[in-house]
Amino acid sequence: MADRNTMQKEIIHQTLCGMCDHPTAALVYDRVHQRHPTISRSTVYRVLARMAAEGKILRLDLAGSDSRYDGQTAPHGHVRCRVCGAVADIPPVAVDPPGDTAGFLLEDCAVVYRGLCPVCRRSAGLC
Repeated sequence: MADRNTMQKEIIHQTLCGMCDHPTAALVYDRVHQRHPTISRSTVYRVLARMAAEGKILRLDLAGSDSRYDGQTAPHGHVRCRVCGAVADIPPVAVDPPGDTAGFLLEDCAVVYRGLCPVCRRSAGLC
């Protein structure tokens, strides 16, 4: 039988993977809490942070937004609506590293496109 911590981790991971909208930790907690009211907010936040650090999920740090989480760890990019903030997955793109890194040791590259989601496009009359 799995211990409580393992069960909680699995519940949190399954919940995140069932949410395709790249939720914040607060949104993951809200969804988890609906079905499992004994799991605390701090547990959800801690488990998400640990899983991201271990590479089991992705943490998206988008300017002007709380960190968002993605259960899809295969290589891919993201697009974010500049009006409502919606985030969606898009196919990966190849990015060549720059010749001059200003002394930085490059470890990662995240491609995030910005634009208008379908709902905001319709609202703006830009269909």
